[in-house]
Formats: sequence, C-alpha cells, structure tokens
Amino acid sequence: MQPLTDLVKGIEVLEPFLTQHGFEFENYENGQGSGGEFTLATFVSGRKKIIINYRFSIGQVIYQFDSAKVCHDFYLDQLGLADKKNFPDFDSEDKLIAFTCLLHDFELLINDFFDGDCRHLEVFSNLQDNVILEYGGKAREEYDLNLDKDRIEEARQKFKNKDFKRSIEIYRTVEIRGLLNDLDSRLIDFCERHF
Repeated sequence: MQPLTDLVKGIEVLEPFLTQHGFEFENYENGQGSGGEFTLATFVSGRKKIIINYRFSIGQVIYQFDSAKVCHDFYLDQLGLADKKNFPDFDSEDKLIAFTCLLHDFELLINDFFDGDCRHLEVFSNLQDNVILEYGGKAREEYDLNLDKDRIEEARQKFKNKDFKRSIEIYRTVEIRGLLNDLDSRLIDFCERHF
C-alpha cells in the first residue's frame, strides 16, 4: 500500500473527531527531508492548527495556536499524561494503529487544545523552545569539546612523528585552552623552539 493511500485512510479515522471539534482539512504538502519524502496533512480551526507529518507512518504531530507550537509527546508529557498516551513510538504493519492511538490521545487534549483556550499549549511551547535552545547549546558545547580533544590528540601524534610545524599549527586551533595539560605546554614550548 502506498504511503499517501495509508495517510488518506488514517485521516478518515481522525476526521469525525476533528470535524466535531471545528477543525477542517486545509491541505496536503509534500516535502523532502534527510530521511526521504514526507507529506504534511494540516487541519485548521480559527487560530488553531494540527499538522501531521507522515512518511510511512505518523512521524510527528504538531499542535499550533497562533505562533505557539508544541509537539504531541511533549504536550502530553507536560500535562502529566505520559502514562495515558497511546500514540506509539514504533512503526507497525497495520498503518491505521498510529491513527487510532492518536485519536485516543486527542481525547486527552480536549480541555486545553480542542475546546479550550490553549493556555497550557502556549506555556509548553515556550518551555519546549527553551529545552531545544538549551539542548542545542549543550550539543554545540559537547561538539566543540570533542573537536578540541581530537585536535590535541592529533597534535600529540604529529609531535611523536617529529612533525613539529604541523603539531604547533594544530595546537593553535584548540579553542578550549583549559583542555591543554602540562604535557601539552611542554610539547608546545619544544615545538616553538625547534620550529
């Protein structure tokens, strides 16, 4: 069965609930990502939007109110409903299972999102943005740290191979200077004297 056919059948599972809560289908949009082609199905009700990302199964569901956005799992986790959600984090042979599980989880969001004023969604959106920024910053710091450790190892190896010029050049690229120990200081001094 083709992915788009599966998506259309899955949307049929969700539509009665969405229509009952004032949501109308807006459009399908195809895109290309690192994992291949995907389709976004969007539903709208006034200032609210639901975006379903589908490849071979539902990949992600985004809830939006004005510019505030939050993903499905984060939303339910922050509401304290992690143990009640059914939406699977696995791909099943039965492509409709993800839609029936999502439909179950929609029921958990009636008060805040579907019939509510999205007060929690707005708070969680800011929290999610902060988590992403913090993780992104930490990921960048970790990357820089590992990169500098690799540079130090490479500089030491060049020194062992008596390539003092290249060793000192690599040492000069180390940005986190606190990673350099006494051995590195002695190697740098030696390279500077013999280069």
